[in-house]
Amino acid sequence: MNNPIKLICIDVDGTLVNENKIIPQANKNAIRRAYSERGIHIAILSGRIEPSVRNYMDDLGIEGAIPSLGGCLLRDENGLVIYEHTLDKDAALDIYNVSNELGCAYFYYYHDKWSINPGQDYWKESEEKATSLSGTMLDLEPVIKAQAPNKILGVNANVDKLLELKKHIETRHSDKIDCILSQATFMEIVPKNVNKGTAVEGLCKHYGIGMENVMALGDYYNDIDMFKVSGLSVAMANAPDEVKKTAMYVTEKNNDLCGVAEAIERFVF
Repeated sequence: MNNPIKLICIDVDGTLVNENKIIPQANKNAIRRAYSERGIHIAILSGRIEPSVRNYMDDLGIEGAIPSLGGCLLRDENGLVIYEHTLDKDAALDIYNVSNELGCAYFYYYHDKWSINPGQDYWKESEEKATSLSGTMLDLEPVIKAQAPNKILGVNANVDKLLELKKHIETRHSDKIDCILSQATFMEIVPKNVNKGTAVEGLCKHYGIGMENVMALGDYYNDIDMFKVSGLSVAMANAPDEVKKTAMYVTEKNNDLCGVAEAIERFVF
């Protein structure tokens, strides 16, 4: 790589953490070395709320600007909002109604809080277990009317139901909203043209560096946008083939075997 790496952007699930949602020690060691020895900025790019992202940063022992909610919100080191985006309120309400009809979980995210529609006890408990952050279960119609969400997450174990929701969104709201699978049963629903790629752009502007100086590491379709704008894109060995084709480098090791550490050792040291 001709351009020196000054910022490393790392996806969480399927990339930074193993299947037990824990950061392996080898990944911690490599990230800490890049941060402390080379002065490289580290950014954790996740679809989750900021407190969840901050927990990972605290575990790694690093500081920096925090992008969250798949690029919909970016705060600086002091917690001040650099930028944020919200969904169209009418579209968010329509998607809520259709989600209920299809039996899909509807995760409502705004700043540091999340809520979920009634009857989705399994997904609420799953999210709380994964993040150690409590959410609320309630009728979200008045909540949405009062404040449009930064992001929605649609979830269903039956992928056909999720794809039906995706088709509805693309048919009715494609001019205002983007939706993309972040895992096999999870669909990110965000404002149009807002994604991890725009988060990378915001981080580069904040740090005063070029996007050619960014290494992006990910494993799924929602990571492709940050691959496109980064100087070096790295897909994990566990990524789908379609995602691997968009990356400049594919690790030999998967997320359980510390593909992040492999990439950092190869391209930073």
